[in-house]
Amino acid sequence: MPKYICKCGNIINLSDIPSPNQLLLIEDRDYDKYFGDIDAEKLHHDMSLVVRCVNCKRLYIFENGYSKEPIVYQIEKGKWNKND
Repeated sequence: MPKYICKCGNIINLSDIPSPNQLLLIEDRDYDKYFGDIDAEKLHHDMSLVVRCVNCKRLYIFENGYSKEPIVYQIEKGKWNKND
């Protein structure tokens, strides 16, 4: 997947390795099984790929590879109140 088109219309380049537009995500409980010497390929396999749009900041989370629809997160409008 060399590029991904965001819902805002921005073309996200994914061809650079490592890519500044990709993040890796792992659940805390899954990460806890790694200690000592780590098999980087197994760790990478256990992570979900996240594609980030630099334009609108949407996050596309691919939990099951690129062949499945991603979960999409978009920033809410308004101010965040840390006291809520």
